[in-house]
Formats: sequence, C-alpha cells, structure tokens
Amino acid sequence: MKKLLKNWLKNYLKWLAAKILNKYQPRIIAITGSTGKTTTKEAIFLVLSKASNLRGKGVIKTTGNLNTEFGIPASIIDPDFVGTPVGDKVRLSFRDLIKLTNQAFNLITKSGSYPEILILELGADKLGDIAHFMTFIHPEVGILTNIGDVHLEFFGTKASLVEEKRKLVTSVVPTGLAILNKDDEFSNLIIRNLATKAVMVSTKVDADYRATNIGLSGSGIRFDAMHNGELLPITMPVYGKQFAYTALIALAVADYFKVPLSEASQTLAQLEFSAGRFEKTDLNNLTLIDDTYNANPTSMISALESLASLGLSKRKVAILGDMRELGSAYEKGHRDVGLIVAKSVDFLISIGSGGELIRQSAVQAGLPANQTVGFGEINDKTQIRSAILPYLRDNDIVLVKGSRAVHLDKIAGVIKENFTL
Repeated sequence: MKKLLKNWLKNYLKWLAAKILNKYQPRIIAITGSTGKTTTKEAIFLVLSKASNLRGKGVIKTTGNLNTEFGIPASIIDPDFVGTPVGDKVRLSFRDLIKLTNQAFNLITKSGSYPEILILELGADKLGDIAHFMTFIHPEVGILTNIGDVHLEFFGTKASLVEEKRKLVTSVVPTGLAILNKDDEFSNLIIRNLATKAVMVSTKVDADYRATNIGLSGSGIRFDAMHNGELLPITMPVYGKQFAYTALIALAVADYFKVPLSEASQTLAQLEFSAGRFEKTDLNNLTLIDDTYNANPTSMISALESLASLGLSKRKVAILGDMRELGSAYEKGHRDVGLIVAKSVDFLISIGSGGELIRQSAVQAGLPANQTVGFGEINDKTQIRSAILPYLRDNDIVLVKGSRAVHLDKIAGVIKENFTL
C-alpha cells in the first residue's frame, strides 16, 4: 500500500509539473553527476541571474538538495518550495501537497507568469531515476559533472551507472548543448554519437574550456580560464581545486546564453557556497575545513589534494570517515583514498570501518603509523572532545570529511566550539 501511494504521488507531481512546463516552455538547464551538482547549479544561477543581457528574463533553480523524484516536480511547481524538515531530511507533508496542488492549478488554468530559465539539479540514486525525469523534462542544456563510484550500492555496476547518467545528455534537445568533464574517464565514450553539440571542460588537458595555473591562497582559488584563445583570470572566495570545474561549466553555460565571458568571470568572484562544502574557517590558532556535506572517492581525493596546497608551512590533519553507498567499490574506494592521504597529510584521524580502511591503506603507502589514529563512529560531544581534540595543535589545518550518514559535521562543530576566536 505504501509503495502504491508513493508511486501515485510521484506520477501525480510529475503530471502537474509536465503541464506547467508544456504551458510556459522555460529554457531548462539540467545537471547531474556524482559530485559537484549543487555547487555547479549555484555557480550557473549566479552568472545567469546577474547577466546584463538576461535581466528581466527570470532565472530560478531547485532549492537546497531537492533533486529527487519528488523534489524536482515540487520545485518546478513552486520554485520557492522548501518542503517540511524532518531531522536532517526534507519530507513532503500533506499540507505541502495541498499547497503545491493549488499552485499548480493556478499556473495551469490562469494566465500567470513563470521564469524563462530553469536550472534543475537531478539526483540519480538508482536505475531509472534520470529516465523518469526525462519523461517530462526536455533540457536545452544538459550537464554531466563527472561519474564516480557513488551510489554503486544501488546501481550494481559502473556500466549501469554510466548508462543512467548518459541518459541526461542524450535527452538534450537537438539544438541545445551538452557539457561534460573531459577529465572523467567516461566522457569520450558518452559523447559519441550525440545528436546535439557537446563541449568539454578540463583542468588537465586541452579542452573547449580549460583551467590552468590553478592556485589556492588565504582568499580562495585563482586560475586562468582558456576558451578559443581568450584568457580569463578568475578568482573565487572558495577553497578547493575541484571548484575550477564548477567555474568552467558556468562559463560554458554563460557562453551558450550569450553572456560575455569577461562579465561572467567577474561575477564568479561573488560565488559562495553553503556550510559543509569545503568551508574554510580561521579559528583561534587553527584553520578548519568543513567538508562534511557528503563524500565519495572523487570528492575525497579532490579535498585532500586541495588540503595539500594550503598553508605549506602548516601541519595538515585529516579527519576522515566512511563513504557510503559505494556498493562493490566500498573497499577499493576507501583504499584509493588512503593512497592520496599518504601523500597529502601529516596526521590522519580515521572514523568508522571505512575510515579504518583509509588508515590502513595510508600506512601501507608510507604514512608512519604513529602519525595516525583510528576510532569507531563517535557521535557524543564529550567523546569527541576527549578523543579528537588532544591530537590537534596550534597552527594546524584540519580537514573534516565523510558521508552525511556518519555525522562528521558533529566533529567539525565541536572543533569550532573549542577553537573559536
């Protein structure tokens, strides 16, 4: 009964959203990928909403993490929809459903206004998710940030994951644009036989949009973006080399919408992200990097490489926990991260069983065992203070990262409480 009700609700919301899209025909930018979806959405929204040539057009985006089979149609119906918080998740209440129904019928039956550009972040946690979205969403721009090992627990194989993500770019309208990450090993495979134009971004090799001379400083990331021989210096008050991809994709979208790249690159200097996304905070005698929003091997490795580039004279400490939903890639994913840990940090604190795999791999790769310590999952503040804080020193740079399910945000919170200026 519960499953039947869920399927009815999913199809009901889809029907309402489809009616609205068919009536107002907004230009849709759809984003999926294993990492970087939300940050890419935010960067694109910033660049387009502030573009001088798009003023008055109306640009909206999905709110927060509403990228599910329920969140997407709800956001199409009501761009301001936030849902009902239940713990650390968002639920659709009966009151929400009534409100969405009224909003949808007003838009469908009356002559209302609707934004002209719609930016949608699409989650794909299992087979069929993207295919479901594509039954009522017809993207003009389709973006695939990358393909990692996240959610293999539900996909089974990497081939299934690749095929699912590929459905987005193959569903882009023929006159539209597909944007892919050339540094992802599957992009060249996915781009074959696409019916629409495709462009690539890269931080490593020649591409349509490439970042070079990437550097991190106390004020954020800086790099040079290259496109068709044009060099665009970009600085952003965010930390982490992975955000260069975010900026490049935003530039590619801006270019498609005829926003001058010089203007778009300057707008990116205003980019800010929500808490827990490589959030750098200078505390009393310690710098904390809170990257606890989520984790998978790709994002973990990017965070560690960025950590290694910060404060070259300071001790680097990584507090790393489990990465969930990796399925058959669970052990390999954690051990691969351990190899990077050995090259990136001076001291490792591991949390949970996955963290222990990281620690073992790091020691095998050359990190001295006496520069590591491992704990089971720790949720109590008193335990965190007694277990973690004694290993932290003045002038350390501390990265805290793990999947949301292991609640490393509590560790970051305790560090903030005890090292506040």
